[in-house]
Amino acid sequence: MLDHATNHIQQRWQTYDQTMKFINLIIILLLTVGCSNKKNIANFEKILGKENSETLTFLVNDFETDFLKKQYPELSTEMSYREFLKELENNSTGNWRKLSAIGREMFNKNNLKYEIYRIADSVWIEKNPDTLYYKFEKNTIKTKWKFLNENGEFEFGTSESSIALDEPKNEDSLINRRKKYTDINYVGKYRKALYSVADKNRLINEYLDLTFKAGTIDPRLIASKMLNSNVDLSDYFIKRLIITEILY
Repeated sequence: MLDHATNHIQQRWQTYDQTMKFINLIIILLLTVGCSNKKNIANFEKILGKENSETLTFLVNDFETDFLKKQYPELSTEMSYREFLKELENNSTGNWRKLSAIGREMFNKNNLKYEIYRIADSVWIEKNPDTLYYKFEKNTIKTKWKFLNENGEFEFGTSESSIALDEPKNEDSLINRRKKYTDINYVGKYRKALYSVADKNRLINEYLDLTFKAGTIDPRLIASKMLNSNVDLSDYFIKRLIITEILY
């Protein structure tokens, strides 16, 4: 009887011991992942720069407290992000670009936009001298882009393109429309900061690869990719990708 009780106690102790080892392992893994993520965030913000990082964090918080909270008052922040992406994917969120005036002003006055994008600095039309009979759509439209390199220095580049059939036929209207265009800044601190975490975040790695090959991506496709990949919408980097690639 005593031996049976002793064996039972030993078995229960072994089970308890194994359980505690498992729990301790989980705690260690969570702490390791947490420390690793903090290190990744710190490195990302170091590359991007203090002011740019603070601006981006402000835009994330502003979107959550202003747009998401008002649009989906009954949902948690993470579920609000998911619902927003679903509606965007289905093209049913009609007011998704109605960001707060404070957020828009902050983005426009800060140099962060030049880290993320090439901004149209000037636009002009060059008439085609070889056209026997003048046709507006045969002209070439040129854009001078302004952007920051990874050293924080402004650079300029020029591109040219043909005039699409659905674009305005009035020169001033066409130029004003093209001045609103942006392009990806491939040499700024923001992209360099994303590359620093690309090997630890599959979606960011795929995003960098795709945009390098194809350029700017339709926001609806980004939303679809995030949903299909079932990404963690509480993730620091995913939130910032939503801000820069969909909203601004």
